Amino acid sequence: MPPAARTVLFLLLATHTAAGWAAQHTEPLRVGYTERDRAFGFTFTPPAGKDWKQDKWGSGNLSVDWNAGSTTDSRKIEAYMTRPDVPTSPLSGYIENIRRKLEQDFSNSPVATINHLQVSEYPADKRCASIHLRLELRQPAADGQRQWAEQYTLSCGSPRYADVGYELRYYHRYTDAHRDPNLQAKAEQVLGSMRIEED
Repeated sequence: MPPAARTVLFLLLATHTAAGWAAQHTEPLRVGYTERDRAFGFTFTPPAGKDWKQDKWGSGNLSVDWNAGSTTDSRKIEAYMTRPDVPTSPLSGYIENIRRKLEQDFSNSPVATINHLQVSEYPADKRCASIHLRLELRQPAADGQRQWAEQYTLSCGSPRYADVGYELRYYHRYTDAHRDPNLQAKAEQVLGSMRIEED
């Protein structure tokens, strides 16, 4: 699912309360698949704290949620497998495709408008595109404050399999009163823990 569709899906499901164990430790979590002749996936380390809860959607998708029922201050980390719709090499073409699709998806969206969008090569791993997307929701909060949906994402191509991709996303939905000046640093700590594993 493309990042834009996942963002809209999360906005619509904002009242979903994640069921699962609390992530009270910082051991890596893994998503991936094992097939007859190959195995692929990646690990990442979620934030510590009893308020982070894991919700698994299958072997190739999982999320870790904080304050999931809130529409004014909630966070979600999503890890999932993808099938790139364009080649990830050269990365410049992949980056341009991501940018173009996000701009198209939100150009007439009834849910949100793009306030900021940056898509670039991830310096730590040249197989990956780094995405920073901040959306302003069209509907204000009940108290009149603006509502925002902001995410930092890594979208990576497999070094071995052309039909395999990996995405890890740190998402924050908030109102003006809950804007986090340290959001980028928190997201980068999680994204920086991503490790691709392939056999």
